[in-house]
Amino acid sequence: MPETAILYEDVEVLEEDGLGLTCRIGEARVHVGKYVPIGGTTISAKGDRGTLALPRWFVEQQQLPLRLHLSDREVEEWAVRAELHAAVVREYADGHPNSQAAQDALEHARAELNAALLIRGRRRRPE
Repeated sequence: MPETAILYEDVEVLEEDGLGLTCRIGEARVHVGKYVPIGGTTISAKGDRGTLALPRWFVEQQQLPLRLHLSDREVEEWAVRAELHAAVVREYADGHPNSQAAQDALEHARAELNAALLIRGRRRRPE
């Protein structure tokens, strides 16, 4: 059975080192070991802002606020937004095949969509 993902949105990576990431989750500052985040995480380097997916055991161990994590409805909304954004960016990139910025935006949109779909799939899977 897969680990239950606890998702945090708008997480900022404050520092990055060989051991992991120091992140801001709401008002909390927490160090997350490099092997702790699970599928659905969209942040990986200092300065990144995005979604952090953590196993429930880690959230409980670090006493992170559960009230800030995404509900099932919010995960579904995130997936729908990511699908729409990816479609728009794909259409733009198709029309601008020589634009590196368009290709970078498409890569980012696809990564966000993959993360959202992974988490949505985990949430829908029967326990």
